[in-house]
Amino acid sequence: SGLALDLALDLALDGLTLAVVSIHLFICPFIKVEESFNTQAVHDILEYGIKPSALKSYDHFEFPGVVPRTFIGPLILAAFAYPFSFIMKKTTLVLVRFILGVISTMTFGYFRRCFFSKVAPKDAYRLWSIIFTVLTCCQFHLPFYMSRPLANIFALCVVNLALAAWIKDNGPWLVSLLAIACAIFRCDCLLFAGPLLLSSILSGRVTWLGIIVWGFIASIGCVVTTISIDSYFWQKKWWWPEFQVLYFNTYENRSSDWGTEPWHWYYTSALPRALLCAFLFLPISLLVTPPRLYTIFTNLFQPLELLRLNRLTILLIVPPIAFITIYSLLPHKELRFIFPAIPLLNAIATTIIAKYLSPLITRGRNNWFKEGYLEACLAVLALVLSFLVSLVFLRASSQNYPGGYALERVHSKLGCLEPIIGYKPVIHIGNIAAINGVSRFGELRECYRYSKQENLSTSDLGSFDVLLSEDSHISSEEGFHKLFHEEQFHSLDFRHSKILTKPTVFVYAKNSLLKAMRRIA
Repeated sequence: SGLALDLALDLALDGLTLAVVSIHLFICPFIKVEESFNTQAVHDILEYGIKPSALKSYDHFEFPGVVPRTFIGPLILAAFAYPFSFIMKKTTLVLVRFILGVISTMTFGYFRRCFFSKVAPKDAYRLWSIIFTVLTCCQFHLPFYMSRPLANIFALCVVNLALAAWIKDNGPWLVSLLAIACAIFRCDCLLFAGPLLLSSILSGRVTWLGIIVWGFIASIGCVVTTISIDSYFWQKKWWWPEFQVLYFNTYENRSSDWGTEPWHWYYTSALPRALLCAFLFLPISLLVTPPRLYTIFTNLFQPLELLRLNRLTILLIVPPIAFITIYSLLPHKELRFIFPAIPLLNAIATTIIAKYLSPLITRGRNNWFKEGYLEACLAVLALVLSFLVSLVFLRASSQNYPGGYALERVHSKLGCLEPIIGYKPVIHIGNIAAINGVSRFGELRECYRYSKQENLSTSDLGSFDVLLSEDSHISSEEGFHKLFHEEQFHSLDFRHSKILTKPTVFVYAKNSLLKAMRRIA
């Protein structure tokens, strides 16, 4: 009955995680430019097929992106979505992202089970698992991104499994899974693989020979797989996308062209936002005994007693901290780059949060000061505040996709015009709209034609019937009438507790198109 109860609890926690991921998905269904390649690739696989003659219609030949990415992730998502590809395109995008959310949740849940089966006291497995799940669901970034088709999320799924193997001392699986993450999805996982493998070697859980043998076998298999698949889809010989990324970021050192941050940015900005209250508990988790007012007062003359370090926590926290520290040396920084470390850091923070919450669970109630009820209430308050902050983040993020909403409104407002005007109107998608919500899943090709032609002059505008433009001053003299505009998140006004937006995508229709519509009407 104990095993059955554990299984039921694990399923419930996976269900809760998936529900929170799905809420983020449905509130923010569109994608950003970072997710564009994988999203367009899934669309093209489902829409055109994978025969050689179909590849010419693929988006990546026209818009290859800054660096190439593998087609393996999109192929997996398309395979699961294919039985449902008959539904509407926008719904298909939601379905594809939901499938990725399910995969992310499953690997996340597997890591949770392996970690707390090994680390938690026997009678605390269920409680620690619940706290870990609640802690994660009270955060914003991880649930928000777990359904987003980024190479970082494909890699995160594999790294979750690798962390489970690391906790279980399963060397062959650890090495093999890290090889998959590094060679196929994100080469920067090497920075995490190094500390993980070194810690396993120093603790005697794996040997150098085992790493070399399994690393060689797994790496050869991964490289052969990615070259075979991606050479076909990219139509280039011996094409290994992650090697191209590694070459771009290291030898050419061009990643900083896309912005730089100070060396401490991950610790002073990214981690506090990603972890929220968990960030506060991480330093405390290094101590054997969580500091409470009672223990501080009783040990005023024995301060070293309060500072005894927890050896297990130190062993667990060194690899993710080493990974983030090494990554901090690179000038170009983004929060999603350190996603592989977030689940493990959350798990470590859980170990101390559970100790703080224990008075509320055990209900000893002999002495509220001695038992630590005040600290337990503060821990609950920290979780609540994290949840409230994540709601603000989610609300702000929902207003970050003006291009997606603009295109959706155009389709709804104008309808299918070809039967009325005798041709398919051409919609031009400007740069701001293209990188903030527009994807091929949002197009209605049976009613419209679309263009993302860049560097247009004023005289070029006449080639299009509808414009999704960042220019707010296209006049009627140029032959267009402004229909509406879409707002985008600008900043948080803490003084008035408001989310401020600004107009960024302006939608115009050609005067002749509107006249034809009025004449028919």
